[in-house]
Amino acid sequence: MSLKKPNIVLIVIDALRARNLGCYGMIGNPSPHIDKLASESLLFKNAYSAWNTTDQSLTSILTGKYPRSNGLMNHGDKITPEVRETFNSTGTELLAETLQSEGYKTMAVDWMGRWFKRGFDYYGYDIKRNILEKTKYYFLLPVQYFKYITAHLPILKCYKPMRKKSIKGLFKGIKDVLSTFFFTFNLAKLQDANFVTKIATSLISQKPSKPFFMLLHYWDTHTPYHSPKSFMEENYNKNDPVDFLSAKYRGSVSYVDHHLGKLIEHLKKINSWDDTVFIVTSDHGDSLTEHEIYFDHHGLYEETTHVPLIIHYPDLFNKDKKINGFVQHIDLIPTLYEILEKDYTQKNLDGKSLFPLINKNKKIRDHVFMEESYVQKKAAIRTEEYKYIKALDNRGWCNYCQKVHVGVEELYDLEKDPQELQDLTARKKSLAKKMKSRLDDIIEDLNEKRKDTLSDNKNNGTSDDFNADEEKSVRKRLKGLGYIS
Repeated sequence: MSLKKPNIVLIVIDALRARNLGCYGMIGNPSPHIDKLASESLLFKNAYSAWNTTDQSLTSILTGKYPRSNGLMNHGDKITPEVRETFNSTGTELLAETLQSEGYKTMAVDWMGRWFKRGFDYYGYDIKRNILEKTKYYFLLPVQYFKYITAHLPILKCYKPMRKKSIKGLFKGIKDVLSTFFFTFNLAKLQDANFVTKIATSLISQKPSKPFFMLLHYWDTHTPYHSPKSFMEENYNKNDPVDFLSAKYRGSVSYVDHHLGKLIEHLKKINSWDDTVFIVTSDHGDSLTEHEIYFDHHGLYEETTHVPLIIHYPDLFNKDKKINGFVQHIDLIPTLYEILEKDYTQKNLDGKSLFPLINKNKKIRDHVFMEESYVQKKAAIRTEEYKYIKALDNRGWCNYCQKVHVGVEELYDLEKDPQELQDLTARKKSLAKKMKSRLDDIIEDLNEKRKDTLSDNKNNGTSDDFNADEEKSVRKRLKGLGYIS
């Protein structure tokens, strides 16, 4: 390995399902640039998120800790000052903070703000426009308003049959559409891969005198799915909301892929490609009607928990390799620390370095663990053969679908039933009991770890500079994405 510290580019494509990429088995040619990247990189075939909503998942990516361990177990409007206090009091360090202290120029193109911006020299999504560009932008805003409002209507149509007809329900539907309207001013910018890539290439072109870390968060694959018509297939039924939204999702994958190709081309053009650790993943996936979940990412099924993970760095990994062993987002941080030859043994991470798996094909974990708490409160453990899902509230009520999905407990044989259609809880009671015990032990251990960390860091927590105006702005954006009712 060279003595020079590498640049690090971390791509998080929101709600991207692994199965919708060609390199993960999708038929057709939906992601030629990502597929080409995968053919020259490490591709982890069994990578999983720790949580299926953005706040917790992105935090676990950037900290190397499970949300239950770092204290951030809520999302959107459920992140109270008390939750932030707990998270800050664990003394958890984010990747940007570490790299900043290591002499890196740190940059992020995203709008999440709050604790996510800790450690970044640049954090945001502003772009300079000349007078002509500004005129064009504001002239087209009414079109963008209309486009994003109407884009949410098919989703409302999908969920309408599940909800009881009432004045309250009608009022909520109108309120949801209006909240989307008021957010479209920013959503039109945020949910556009072209816009994100333009900012990224502009920042990189400034050629910082030191190595850089860049986080790029692409939102096009999040509902209502941003896909220009030229990226959509021709054969879909506009009058069928399911067919239309599914086509939009596939188009949004191709759109992001196209602009990732431009980003890679730019890094090569300025001779930074070979000196860069380039990582592509997603925070979680999305259900496109599977398990009767319509265009959302609740449920701990494979559609929403199995994520892509591709790492390109020719200085250490000079040929493509497909890796089967289980990995999770939390394993990225210790792996990056090892690339930088930085000791992380005192950081109390949950993640494990991927190097034994990469170099020796040595398994680093025999299971993966994941949770959700926003729409349903559930946890799951997945082994090579089985997945066990448990409703932590012993109820399992889904606030979006207005029902219980399957039951309080679910057990699937993933070798025989990869689509998770046959619940085996009643037929394999002994196995379900054993899996439940393992899941309970994991949760108890992580709870104890959090308590110990809070005790060790008492009166020595980290502040994320809570700002009431910023919090209000973030909540408005989350509202526009459907996270807050």
